[in-house]
Amino acid sequence: MITVGASIQTPVASHINIPKGAILLSLALVFMLSSCANKDSIDCNAVLQHQWANSAHIIDDIRTLTSSEFAGRKTGSHGAILSQNYLVQRFMALGLQPWKSTFKVPFSYNYQFSQQQGVNIIGIIRSHTPSNRWRVITAHYDHLGQQGKRIFHGADDNASGVAGLLAIAEQWQHTGLAEVNLMLVATDAEEQGLYGSYGLVEQIQAQPEMQIELAMNLDMIGHPSRPRAIYIEGEQNFAHFEQIKTELTNKHQVCIRLSYAQNTATGIKRMSWLKTSDHYPFHKAGIPWIYFGVPPHNQYHTVDDTLDTLKIDFLASVTEMAYSVISQPKIEINPQ
Repeated sequence: MITVGASIQTPVASHINIPKGAILLSLALVFMLSSCANKDSIDCNAVLQHQWANSAHIIDDIRTLTSSEFAGRKTGSHGAILSQNYLVQRFMALGLQPWKSTFKVPFSYNYQFSQQQGVNIIGIIRSHTPSNRWRVITAHYDHLGQQGKRIFHGADDNASGVAGLLAIAEQWQHTGLAEVNLMLVATDAEEQGLYGSYGLVEQIQAQPEMQIELAMNLDMIGHPSRPRAIYIEGEQNFAHFEQIKTELTNKHQVCIRLSYAQNTATGIKRMSWLKTSDHYPFHKAGIPWIYFGVPPHNQYHTVDDTLDTLKIDFLASVTEMAYSVISQPKIEINPQ
């Protein structure tokens, strides 16, 4: 996830200005704004009981992606290539098919006055019956890389989202919708300005026969707030989101918040995550989207964002919640 409040431009811009570095927020202020769904019937800090997400596989994926060998997965680096190769192996092991002729789908973009190239890893699970209906899940695999001997491992940002994406891919093979195609994309160059997602949306729009019903973005889902909750953005896209929110909370026993609070000179205000991650290019293209994430925390964009700081049970439960959304037979979307 890029820094909240950063300047976002489209890929055709010659450069962007995105402030980096850790964001230190007061926990007391961050979580005052909204309360848990069904607060009277659920304890936000109760022991989580996920059903099918394999914690061992989630841990293995994050451990590999955050290893010193992968060196922070910076776009264009050797660590990025190792990440791509690993994700291709995982996609193949899960039975995914390449969307085009290869899982590695390149895209070009302008960054800091030069032409750059990134690589999205795209796999698909085709519907059992011929269909133009598609749903898309994104999670960026790139991070900040290495500075000298300091490695920015990026466990929550965003090995956590990639691990969730892989778990959903495995579950879809067993219980997914027969009449819907699923596209799973590990995006590149998110940290530089959402460029992988912009490239993906452009490539999708070049296929007008694809009817994209929903795009889901997973970015930082392993480091819960206090009290523990997952944050969702994009509720305005759904016709009956309050009902959906209640059903998700009751089914997965995970509290849902729709925003976080930030202290300003004029008091506490609601913060929007519209432009902070890979769902934004879908929004600009008029494609319905939903985003799962957590607020920036003390480990965000630091060398301390490591596997041992994550809450794997929370990550697994959020993954199952995300699957419940993406696998709904019918999604009622508000008109754009």
